[in-house]
Amino acid sequence: MKWKGLMAILMGLAIVLSMPVSASQEIVSSDYSYGSNGIMKLAGALYKDTGELDPSHDYYAVKITTEDIKYRNDGWVGPMYIYVDVAVLPKSAAEVPANHVPKSGTKFSQHSVSFSYEGIGFNVLIPRAFVSYWEKNDWAHHFVWEVSGTKPSFVGWWFVFDDYAEFAVGFRVPQNSNVYTATYAYGDWYKFYGVVFKKIGSDSAVIGMSYSPVGYPTYSEVNSLKYQLLIHDRNISGLPERMKASPETQKLAGLHER
Repeated sequence: MKWKGLMAILMGLAIVLSMPVSASQEIVSSDYSYGSNGIMKLAGALYKDTGELDPSHDYYAVKITTEDIKYRNDGWVGPMYIYVDVAVLPKSAAEVPANHVPKSGTKFSQHSVSFSYEGIGFNVLIPRAFVSYWEKNDWAHHFVWEVSGTKPSFVGWWFVFDDYAEFAVGFRVPQNSNVYTATYAYGDWYKFYGVVFKKIGSDSAVIGMSYSPVGYPTYSEVNSLKYQLLIHDRNISGLPERMKASPETQKLAGLHER
């Protein structure tokens, strides 16, 4: 009986240990900024996994929101192009395991997707149209999205979001590293005239977030990173001033090609 009882206890313990552990999360920093032309609001939150299941790394996620604050109630005006660059220090920050949204590809509608990264989880309203994503490493590690409502074979598809769109990426850094992030966003807004799209404005904004596990201030580093990113991305050309709407776009808008 003693042996059976001991086996039952050991089996129960094995089942408990084999069950997936759900790590917790917390928002450790946030920031927002309005574009200089009053069209776009950029906001962000920096999440940290507090489960500490990996003794060698800390895990973070960034959620970015680009919001139309000027034309959100105008169905004929909207963003045709959005560029989002999330720069992270230390440069050793890596998307391991890989997870980011939206992923590259064609998105035919805006919809909410579930994002999860090493115990961190939240919903993300992704943009529509043609999404490109890449990473690069120079003075920081960059996670970059480029979303366009156009491409050469299918001109003038439609606006990339209605009211707002969200982006997210997870990354890990060496244990107890100070983390600094800066995000730059740029957008082109167009008005649809039935046959052509005409650019009526552009806007850009930059935000910064940071976290220090040992509690030391990091504001000066964030401001420096924001400035570097602003200089780095300020020459984005965006889209042409005018674009002819394709027959597909006109049908989408309930119009006929003229």
